[in-house]
Amino acid sequence: MAELALIATLVGTGLQTMGTIQTGQAHKAALNFEAKQREAKATEERAASQRVAIDKRHEGDLIMSRQKALAASSGAGVLNPSILDIYGETAERAEYNAASEIYGGESRARGQIDQAAAARMKGKAALKGSIFEGVGSAFSGAGKAFGYPVKSDFG
Repeated sequence: MAELALIATLVGTGLQTMGTIQTGQAHKAALNFEAKQREAKATEERAASQRVAIDKRHEGDLIMSRQKALAASSGAGVLNPSILDIYGETAERAEYNAASEIYGGESRARGQIDQAAAARMKGKAALKGSIFEGVGSAFSGAGKAFGYPVKSDFG
């Protein structure tokens, strides 16, 4: 009967150890999935900011076109120095708005990439912790099975 109890204790300890390690592996896999999602979000942030930047440049082109049409119809002349200054300011503002959008998208993307890296590090730590916990449980269970009083946080 004692041998059956020993076998049951060892099998139970082995199953507990495997379960602990598998929990860590599952946690790591979930965090790796989260990291991939964040990397995809980073790509989306970059692409979205580039589309908005294109729109900002296009808006600037439309405004300049309207300015040219108004200058031509007013009789002031399209190449008047003050009109040329207005064109320059409009072009600069459009480019500034476009660059601001790209910068914002890149900043958001980098944040997502940093969070993806953090998720991967958490996953590695979770797996490593579960392995240590599982091995600790195995030794604790083996000690109990062979009659050694073991005091442990692992079970």
